[in-house]
Amino acid sequence: MLSWRNIKPKSFVDAMSMLYFMIMVHSAYLYGEFAIAPWMKETYSMGTLKNIVYQIFALFLYLNVMGNVYKIIETNTSSVGKMLPTLLKPGWTFCYACEANSPPRSFHCMTCNKCILKRDHHCMFTSQCIGHSNYRYYFWLVFYGWCGTMFCAIMTVPYVLTLLDGFSIWKLPYFILPLFCFMLQYISFFTAISSFITLLSVVFSCALIALLFWHCSHIYKGQTTFESSHRIYDYDLGWKENIIQSFGTKWYLTWICPWIISPLPSDGIEFQTKANYQHSKDQ
Repeated sequence: MLSWRNIKPKSFVDAMSMLYFMIMVHSAYLYGEFAIAPWMKETYSMGTLKNIVYQIFALFLYLNVMGNVYKIIETNTSSVGKMLPTLLKPGWTFCYACEANSPPRSFHCMTCNKCILKRDHHCMFTSQCIGHSNYRYYFWLVFYGWCGTMFCAIMTVPYVLTLLDGFSIWKLPYFILPLFCFMLQYISFFTAISSFITLLSVVFSCALIALLFWHCSHIYKGQTTFESSHRIYDYDLGWKENIIQSFGTKWYLTWICPWIISPLPSDGIEFQTKANYQHSKDQ
């Protein structure tokens, strides 16, 4: 169960980012339900079956986004509560902030003030570090975030064009600077909000697809962001085993729902290296 300690933002930037993220996700979903869906039903004469498919797909995206956010926040990926050796083992480091030995691939996060197992990065939109235990949820959050923004952009662009009575080069500012145009009273408040949501959907869909490919590359090579930037390939066990290391033994089901149990082969402290893995396969 989540507690206030888990949810509470770690910094001012985290707080603003989380607030912005939550407002946009809920606003986009409600906007689709109460503005786009009725317009599509009327404009394209959508039958009951098509309307149900639309509602189910939109709800599926929304629940997966929020469900993965919940699991990222709920999951402890730090070394707190782990039995760590008192003697410094080869490949380990001593964390002076935590006053404890830190396993390989682990780093101290100054924002979370904890050592994070297999730390990838700190996500300001969830105010949590992404590491060994919650990387799966982060990846699917990015994936469904991209699906949601793409879906929103595809659905809202025709609707906004209808509100603006078509597109012309002179109306381009209405898409790029909708709130500024509203303040100058060129467009209505509802049209400005509609254009703003569409603009954000297009921008974020482009940003998220780039982020998605970035993390797909890391998963394929068995790397974290730090290991990728430093060209470390010690934990590359082959693409299939690398996927299992990130998503667990039920990796092929994890896309359906964040609550599907998929145990990870590692405990986040000890990791199989490429050399040891190849040696075990040869035997």
